[in-house]
Amino acid sequence: MPTPIGPLFARAGQQALLSVELLVLGEGLPERPNRLLHSLARRVEGYFAGKEETFLDIPLDYTGLEARRIALYEEVRRIPPGETRSYAQMGRLCGLTPRAVGAAMRACPFFLVVPAQRVIHADGSLGGFAGREGLKEWLLRWEGARLA
Repeated sequence: MPTPIGPLFARAGQQALLSVELLVLGEGLPERPNRLLHSLARRVEGYFAGKEETFLDIPLDYTGLEARRIALYEEVRRIPPGETRSYAQMGRLCGLTPRAVGAAMRACPFFLVVPAQRVIHADGSLGGFAGREGLKEWLLRWEGARLA
């Protein structure tokens, strides 16, 4: 899926998304669209058209992930566009340390659908984004977040 920040590549089964990632090089990847991928593409397009898309009704396949990480991803999905929560806040909600929250966000296989960009440090600094801190800031500003 083309976006203003680069192409997204998503994988899905018949019932749930398996992954969504921002690609650096996206050529030569297979295309096998299905109902979920079409729905995701429409929502991604809406998000980048300025609609407050939450992606909450798109099912995700959490196979192999521990319960606390799944709970964290579901909590992060509920953070409204333009708002942020701290690593510590999310950790308290899910029984994780702030460091564990950061590690889970970095390893999240559902780019944009689980909006990891909305999780920042308690002091308002953005924190990491898998080496793409400028992208994190861009996404937050796109959503209308007030940044320090």
